[in-house]
Amino acid sequence: MAVGQPDDTMNHPLTYVRRVLLGIGKIRFAEMIRDHGRKLGINMATTRTVVFKWERGDHDPDLIAQRVIGDLLKVPDSVRTSTPWPYWLPAWEPTSSAVPWSQAASLASLNRLAERGSMDRRGFLSVGGAMLVGVGTQWSTADPAIAAATHGDAVTSAAVDLMSQRVSSLRSMEEESGGPHFLESGRTDLRLITRMLDEGRYSEEIGRRLYALAAEVCCLLGWVSYDASLHTAAQEHYGAALRAAKTAGDDRLGVHTLCFLASQAANHREQTAAVGLMDTAEGARSKVPAIMQASLAAHQTTVYSKAGETRKAAAALNRAFDAFGRADRAEAPAYLTWFGEAQLGSTEGRYLLISGQARRATEALERSVNQASPRDKAVRYGTLALAYQDAGNLDGALEATHKAADLIDAGIHSQRGVERLQDVRRALRPHRNESRVREVTERIASLV
Repeated sequence: MAVGQPDDTMNHPLTYVRRVLLGIGKIRFAEMIRDHGRKLGINMATTRTVVFKWERGDHDPDLIAQRVIGDLLKVPDSVRTSTPWPYWLPAWEPTSSAVPWSQAASLASLNRLAERGSMDRRGFLSVGGAMLVGVGTQWSTADPAIAAATHGDAVTSAAVDLMSQRVSSLRSMEEESGGPHFLESGRTDLRLITRMLDEGRYSEEIGRRLYALAAEVCCLLGWVSYDASLHTAAQEHYGAALRAAKTAGDDRLGVHTLCFLASQAANHREQTAAVGLMDTAEGARSKVPAIMQASLAAHQTTVYSKAGETRKAAAALNRAFDAFGRADRAEAPAYLTWFGEAQLGSTEGRYLLISGQARRATEALERSVNQASPRDKAVRYGTLALAYQDAGNLDGALEATHKAADLIDAGIHSQRGVERLQDVRRALRPHRNESRVREVTERIASLV
């Protein structure tokens, strides 16, 4: 986050810039835009209501308004024109790029998240563009640096084993039902681990295990935040996970985290950054087992599809199936046991849907849904409904939508699942006059 602590109502970056950096209200900000527009020879009709709508996300400023805002805030044109609104606004932490990749910096990052959590701007990333790619590059070039601790109470291998079992239990529970309530449980685990690192006496080997375990927890917290659409928080936890994994010298866990960072970026119009992160992860492919190579290729499929690189996506999907066929499931680390045929089927289905092959997509997605955990079913039924709608099968779309809603009503907590059904509601608009479509759209609205 940027310097200064925004409150929870300050979700939009423009609100943060206006209130924290400029210290002004909407009326004054609108006046400044009009005045600055006149200096540039541009007649602006910006009012308080317009600023309110920008900050609420009802619509984005047009390109002329963005030019005036950028010039007013002294944002270089090269940054403004190469980065989507609102990510070029000066609202993000200059972040980890300026912090050395050291054991001390890793521990400081872990302590901050364990004690304070993340002040999230819902729906927005912390960093993007070249800065986000730079985080991946720094990870790939940094050297592991672990030192033993010689003071405090001894941290035994048995204690680390028990902590690992606790983290595995948390992961299993989250996979079953999802939900942001697991964030506090995860932070409790992270506090226990950082206390061992801060106050314990341990060998280099125990230190490596503790930092790797901290990275696992941060990656899990990143995922839980992402599933709840808390994207600033997700990215901050992924960044801490990368640092801890590097400190532990665990390239597998680093590659795993990069995949999640890239997928999140791709879902937020940061396609160039997402591809750059995937390229960094690809450079470490030979260092990871076949099961992780399959996961890496599956994430590449998603990222390339969203970037419009259909051929690269198809090649990545083939690599994913090939690596999965060669994989020894016993080699899968604990944090990757969820990856299997269901996830590959989901990846294949989404690729086929994006590439205009809706009928084939429904077949892959049906297989994926049948094999998925309850939390994932809630999301994937929504994707299946979109595929049915795209294929002209309204009955299938409505049935899949009701199944997704049933799971959410039954206690599956996934904001992604709700947002996917919002996509379904928009896709069903051509049929909005049909009574059964009105029924399902009203049900989706009640979930929101």
